[in-house]
Amino acid sequence: MQSQDTSTIGIVELPELGLFEPNGKNLLADRRGTALISKQILLSNLRAAGFDAQLLNLRKGEHQQAFGKVMWNDTELTKTYLGQKIDNIDPSAYEAWGVTNNFSQHRDIARMTIKHLASKGRPVVVGGSDAIADPQVYFAAGATAVVLDKSGAANGPIMDYVLGKTPREELSGVMLANSSQQPSPRAKRSLSPEQWALPELSVVQQCLGTTYKDLRLPKEGALIGSVFADMGCDRKCDFCQTPNYRLGYRAM
Repeated sequence: MQSQDTSTIGIVELPELGLFEPNGKNLLADRRGTALISKQILLSNLRAAGFDAQLLNLRKGEHQQAFGKVMWNDTELTKTYLGQKIDNIDPSAYEAWGVTNNFSQHRDIARMTIKHLASKGRPVVVGGSDAIADPQVYFAAGATAVVLDKSGAANGPIMDYVLGKTPREELSGVMLANSSQQPSPRAKRSLSPEQWALPELSVVQQCLGTTYKDLRLPKEGALIGSVFADMGCDRKCDFCQTPNYRLGYRAM
C-alpha cells in the first residue's frame, strides 16, 4: 500500500496508429490488443521505487481521430490515431507523466500526447528507442527529460528530480531539457533483468493482451501474457531506431 504522500505518476500507452485509404481500409495492423510487456516492467520498477505509478492505456478504446495526410503510390492516405481521445486526459491528474515510444512512425502521436500532458506544467519524462534516437523532437513537444538508459536504473532518480525531490542517487543515463549541464548519458550502474521488480497481480492483469500481431485468439475472452527473455535487437527495420544507438542496455 502506498502512503498518502507518495508521488503519483501516470504511465501512458500511446494510441495506435492507423493509415487509411480513401475507401476506409486501414493499411496497418491494428495492435490495440497487444500485451503491454514494457509497461508491466516499467510500472513494477516505479512502484518498487516508491511511486504510485498508474497505467493509462490510450490504445484501449474505439475513438478514431485523423491528424494528417501523406501521399503513397499516388494515393492520399489519412494518418489516424485509434483508441482513446488524447484531449480527454486531465493533464493535472498526476504529479508527473511517463511516455514511451520505440517507433518513429508513432512519433507524431507521441508529440501530440506529450504536448497535451505538459500543458498544465506537470513534468513529462519520455523513454523508448525513438526518443533516444532524436530527443530534441521530444523536448520541442514539451518533455522535461529523456531517459537514455533502458535497464531501469535511471527511472527512480529522474522521477525524484522532476518532482522537485533530491535524487536518491546521482543522475545518469538521462538527458534534461533546457540544461547546460547534462548528466552522463550512460547510466553509472545498470540493472539486470533478474534485479527487476516482480509485478503485482493488478499490474499483470492490466497489461494482458487480447490479440497477437492482428491475429485474433480462437477462444473468446482468452488473454495473452508476455515474458522478456532478453533485450536488444540485431535487425534493421526502417521504422525502429533500436539497432542504431549504443546507449541502451546490452545494445547489440
